[in-house]
Amino acid sequence: RGEHRRYKPHLSVARSRNAYDVRPYVEALDAFTGPAWTVTDLALVRSNLPRSGVPGEQPRYETVARSPLGASG
Repeated sequence: RGEHRRYKPHLSVARSRNAYDVRPYVEALDAFTGPAWTVTDLALVRSNLPRSGVPGEQPRYETVARSPLGASG
């Protein structure tokens, strides 16, 4: 809506204004296994990116929809 480019669904894992070579981090974390956890719901979140140009202004996030996953309890 009102954007100059078409929306492309995606999952953001990290965001930066600068280009970085993240391959060393990916390689360092390759063998990492975190604790198991159960996902109970899925949230669709809209990112409202700053437009003012004010240094340090952060994006605002808005939950648009939420759906439970699987059996609860």
